[in-house]
Amino acid sequence: MSEVTQGPRSSVFTTMRFSKERGLFLIEHHIARMIEHATQLRIDATAISMDSIVQLLRQNPPEMVEGLLRIEYTHSLQLRISYRPFSVQNEQVDAVTLPSPIWPARIAGTKHGAWDAYIQARQHAEQKGADLALMVHEYSIVDGDRCSPLILDEDGVIWVSDSNTSVDSITFKAIHDWLLDAGFHIQHGRLNERLVARCVEAVAVGSGVGVLKIDSIDGEPIGDGSSRLFDCCNSCLERLYNGSENWDKVWS
Repeated sequence: MSEVTQGPRSSVFTTMRFSKERGLFLIEHHIARMIEHATQLRIDATAISMDSIVQLLRQNPPEMVEGLLRIEYTHSLQLRISYRPFSVQNEQVDAVTLPSPIWPARIAGTKHGAWDAYIQARQHAEQKGADLALMVHEYSIVDGDRCSPLILDEDGVIWVSDSNTSVDSITFKAIHDWLLDAGFHIQHGRLNERLVARCVEAVAVGSGVGVLKIDSIDGEPIGDGSSRLFDCCNSCLERLYNGSENWDKVWS
């Protein structure tokens, strides 16, 4: 199934981790975001539910043991699913920047049907020998092609984009309080050139990638070589993955 559709209000989607043995990771959070975004896109969200998704998944079980599950809900009230393996996961990566697509306020920040710009951004990064595309608007990073960038400054503050173009990250929300407990401060604002150029560390988090440590952007080294934030995010995610309460069984 193609991940590219005609217009933003044609569908809403989400992507999550799955394990054939353990089930779906943080599925309730993904369903809640899908319903919220569907409502914003004026898509009737009535059929977006745990029961309807589980029924479809049991009828179409994955062949792989674990990977990523994409759930799409169309404007014509159809649920669609597709499975794919992990690609880059919990690694050090290089990134490139690309202009962010700009949508009207009711579209911006949603996981909508016209996602082709992000798919093309990822493909562009791969063609350039990079692993990640960072989307830029008005000289500030607003999102990643499939994950959310976090910038750590010299004062121990983690900066998160406050742009309405940015998609709220389920992974970041899940580890938010643990990052605070670890001694970091969290601030929403503009991830502009000055902040990024002077940062101590840059990472990106997301369901599809776990946590990535960004070592360079457009060929320029980023950070001071430390990995405190990367290591902490990794530790937080491991705790989440190991918690049985964060998984909902489907196939066993």
